[in-house]
Amino acid sequence: MSVVRTQARRTFETFCDVVEVTSIRRPDTSWRKVDQLGHSHCWYTDGAPADSYRPDHCYVTPSLVWVKDGETFYEDDDEPHDVGHLECRECGEKIEPGYTADTMSQHIPGMRRFRIDGVSVSEEEFRRQWDLQS
Repeated sequence: MSVVRTQARRTFETFCDVVEVTSIRRPDTSWRKVDQLGHSHCWYTDGAPADSYRPDHCYVTPSLVWVKDGETFYEDDDEPHDVGHLECRECGEKIEPGYTADTMSQHIPGMRRFRIDGVSVSEEEFRRQWDLQS
């Protein structure tokens, strides 16, 4: 929480929840694989090979394609679920990307909230009123 009291005796408060996102299965950004035909595979983020992990980023394996093998049913669900595998987009070799677990707690910023003089306001209203104080 951040609180600022202005000379005009107004109170501006901001709050940001913290969301715990520790994972027991996340991309292992150290994973690299070269298949039998020499095609390289690794995790990508922001259009480039990933060299570190950040829980607020999206990770993909663009050299791989998911292939449906069939369907299965789970004990607590009457709906069918697709099952399949990943394979090289170029040669079709089955590839299993590397995964790991977080070794320490991971957190990302969550919902942000704003108040002026104890009254909840939108971020836009907060910024507008703040700019008037400056």
